[in-house]
Amino acid sequence: MDMEEHETANSKLRAYLSPVNVWALSFGCAVGWGAFVMPGTTFLPIAGPLGTALGMTIGGLIMLVIGFNYHYMMNRYPDAGGTYTYAKRAFGYDHGFMSAWFLILVYIAITWANATALPLIFRNLLGDFFQVGFH
Repeated sequence: MDMEEHETANSKLRAYLSPVNVWALSFGCAVGWGAFVMPGTTFLPIAGPLGTALGMTIGGLIMLVIGFNYHYMMNRYPDAGGTYTYAKRAFGYDHGFMSAWFLILVYIAITWANATALPLIFRNLLGDFFQVGFH
């Protein structure tokens, strides 16, 4: 029994997300705070409309390349596990381990942007309702 047959026979992960669930998760991760607030508050004043459109287009093209790569890996290795499984099968355990940990670090690092979005949204929707003291 070779390595792939052994891993498949002992695999305890199973796919449980429907295509709609996967799309919703992907859309929610990609379109968030940065997609709506950053272009208007940061990009437009610095780069102007043309620079903002160019930056959004380049970012979209990069995301398209990443999406095509994930699509290829999903078809090549149809197993649950995501990035870890793809990197492990393509490059070995060390690369799988590193890619999974760096992905976790990215998710932790981006949490601050989403956490700071809520107070700003509430401030714009509710005004000074939650303002206490000199802050």
